[in-house]
Amino acid sequence: MYVKGKGYVALNDLLFTYANYWSHDTTWGMEFAPMEMESIHIPTGLNLYMDIDKTPELNLLIIEGQLIIAPHPTDKTHQRTFDAHYMLVSGGSVEVGTEKHPYTSRVTMTMYGKIADPYLPLFGNKCIGL
Repeated sequence: MYVKGKGYVALNDLLFTYANYWSHDTTWGMEFAPMEMESIHIPTGLNLYMDIDKTPELNLLIIEGQLIIAPHPTDKTHQRTFDAHYMLVSGGSVEVGTEKHPYTSRVTMTMYGKIADPYLPLFGNKCIGL
């Protein structure tokens, strides 16, 4: 692969992804990370790397870019928790391991909702819509 101004680079069959860390203030415009019942939009071109152990209970998550839920590098019993009411994946992706690099820790994704909560058209409530 050729990098302009640098020359050829040997990748050795590796893939590099630029990502913003959930825990960094710069990801959220130098503001606080999302809090309870807030909604998040991950736009096209943004790769959001979940490096925290537990999200707050989010309202709506719209994913047009990529959400990467990363395992702990060494602890196979490490637990990550993702909580939301609605998750809509629209042209984006959620990565929890890959075939080549399976997720090696534990992750729990909990979708919250009651029968009387508002429905997303076509998907309902308490859902992961694709």
